[in-house]
Amino acid sequence: MSENQMREVHLPPGAGPSAQQRLAEVKSKVTEQVMRAVKDTEKQIDKEIEALDNLNKSDLESIRRKRMMEMKKRAEKMSEWRSKGHGTYSEIGDQKDWFEEVKKNERTICLFYRNTTNASDKYTQVLDKHLQQLAVKHMETRFIKINAEKSPFLAQRLNIVLLPTILCTKDNYTHDRIEGFDPLGGTDNFSTQTLRARLGQKGNIDYDPLVDKPIQEKELYTTTKSNKSGKAIYESRLAQLGDDDDWDDISD
Repeated sequence: MSENQMREVHLPPGAGPSAQQRLAEVKSKVTEQVMRAVKDTEKQIDKEIEALDNLNKSDLESIRRKRMMEMKKRAEKMSEWRSKGHGTYSEIGDQKDWFEEVKKNERTICLFYRNTTNASDKYTQVLDKHLQQLAVKHMETRFIKINAEKSPFLAQRLNIVLLPTILCTKDNYTHDRIEGFDPLGGTDNFSTQTLRARLGQKGNIDYDPLVDKPIQEKELYTTTKSNKSGKAIYESRLAQLGDDDDWDDISD
């Protein structure tokens, strides 16, 4: 047989599976895998139902006691938090007060601000509104604010060079910071939920987006200016003090 003749040889009809047959095989395999997964899930559910059905009075009482203990501990913790000012958004006077707040609270969220101009005062009011709502919602974290220009030593040690800055601490260490509004969308018209989600990313508050309901906005700021520079809103004069000391450990 010549080379040209070999090139013209074709498989007879029916010698291989058609496209429809291959598709049907794939569908059959997928269906089989899905059904297997469903059966495995059903078995697991049946086991859990059986375990619940077999609970005796002793088991139920043990579950009840455990739940009661958890509720009691939570209530005690809530009482402790309230005694430390949790649930409120408070202004502190100086760096000494800031050290005390950080040392006695596991987590703090502090707004460093200035209000020497109308614009800076406006941006402070925007953050005040959101932080006030979050303080009430998240009792587990202490919310405070401090005028950075009245505490230059503290601002220098914490490397606060852009205002406003939200500084977060955890276990006597600086844990996270939000400088200006860029991390919040580059605008002052962001929602409380946006700030909440950003704080929750680093564990500054207890927040699970799949479980926690969004905070209902009582009022949204509508302003005519936004941060279009790509930078934080204001650069503080404190930046000129130097930033050679990052000072992450604040336990001393």
